[in-house]
Amino acid sequence: MAHTSSFGSRAFAVGVRCSFLTFVAAACCLLATASAFSQEFKEATVDDSLAAQKATIIGSGDSAQIKDFLRKYYLARWTVRANARDLVKYRQELEQDVLSLSGDAQKTFIAETLSALNSYASSDACYPACRFNVALAMGTIDEAASADRNGAATPCADAIAPLATLVNSDKKPYPDYVRLAGLIGLVRHAELGIKDDKTRGNVKSLFVKILDPQFAVQKGLRDDVYEWFQEKAVQGLAAFKTPDGANGGTGTLDLFKQLINDDKQKYEVRCLAARAIGEMDLTAAAGYDFLDLSKSLVLLARGFCTENMSYIDTEIVRDSVKSSAASGVSTGSGAMGGGMGMGSGMGMGGGMSGGAMGGGMTGSGNIQNAKSLEAIAARILYGFDSVERAVKGVKNGGQGVLAQLDDSKQPEKEMKENLDTMIKEFAEMAEFVKNGSQSAGGMYGGMTGGGMGMGATSDVVGADANSLKNHLLEKRIKFDEILGIDSY
Repeated sequence: MAHTSSFGSRAFAVGVRCSFLTFVAAACCLLATASAFSQEFKEATVDDSLAAQKATIIGSGDSAQIKDFLRKYYLARWTVRANARDLVKYRQELEQDVLSLSGDAQKTFIAETLSALNSYASSDACYPACRFNVALAMGTIDEAASADRNGAATPCADAIAPLATLVNSDKKPYPDYVRLAGLIGLVRHAELGIKDDKTRGNVKSLFVKILDPQFAVQKGLRDDVYEWFQEKAVQGLAAFKTPDGANGGTGTLDLFKQLINDDKQKYEVRCLAARAIGEMDLTAAAGYDFLDLSKSLVLLARGFCTENMSYIDTEIVRDSVKSSAASGVSTGSGAMGGGMGMGSGMGMGGGMSGGAMGGGMTGSGNIQNAKSLEAIAARILYGFDSVERAVKGVKNGGQGVLAQLDDSKQPEKEMKENLDTMIKEFAEMAEFVKNGSQSAGGMYGGMTGGGMGMGATSDVVGADANSLKNHLLEKRIKFDEILGIDSY
């Protein structure tokens, strides 16, 4: 389907996942360090002699015996800071042990386990990594494994209520990392399916609440941390694949449209919202103003051009500073704008294309690091791919906005043609990213092709950073034409 998904979506998504894992690790480490100065964490006494009795006890169906086992050995191990490296292993062990049971034995074990996990997640006496992992574990317990390799597991529905409490509680000031772990669990439930209508509506309402900036204020979340909550909330709403809100109507579609229209909103959030629209069953939104939504998507593509041009400038400066620091050479602002600074790239492409036509003759360097260049390209392609998904839909999923427009109505017929043009521009951009000016001429293709500068070379990106920036300007002008905006 999309021309950009093979490299752009995968590379950008990997970057997001890596950043998320980095955040989690950093958050736990920082909170653990900070908390260590303010309090002394308590560790449970672990009775290792109970280890040999695990199979008998967890399958006994005896609540008192299971509770004693969990608190004295099985989960007690999680509270010991020396066992921090084994927490992931403990979670995996728990998941497998639950799946090894069935019937009343499984039900009893799950009930006692959730109770114990919740108590540890809620306890200020437990060190942060423990609290984070027990909260994660609450969301990864399944009642049944998938029937086949590609099937979905059946998550434990009884975990939803305590997870929601961790995320949303006002009575107890849970740390942000505990709330985030709970939210990860709720998103997983949404993705695997919530059978009960009332529960599903409550979870959907909570995701909507999280997207209101007042949530961050009420819960005392820092801006950088709140961004992760927003992304997870959008991901959770997207999992339902329906335009309706918690109370019916088109509440979720309205919210996603609001997010993509908000140019102050984070890039990743707007991408996720657009992608989610492409997976929705939009036929369920009869009477919706799809013409206006189409305009919003073109504006989003235009906004992505502007934002990525600015992003490239920032990354060029960052790369120049890094390169200069590594080589011990002072930086310059570029050939045309600030003299022949060594950090600017020293090439005709570096001096001329940095500002040429794109933001004044300021000049700037180019990206020297191939991985940085690939990350820039992936970001551009992921953004365009997200818009394309909203327009065209996805395989075995939604049909997209394009299919909802009516050819019998002249404005909608014209918009369909405009959307087709925009998709062709996305394809041309993907080709330019891959091959540079060799494959796609254009207003600036000859001036700023990947071969002129002394920037990075890459096996997957054939254009340099400055030529990408100028090509984005070309695309923005094209989208201005579609929207009837005067570019000058």
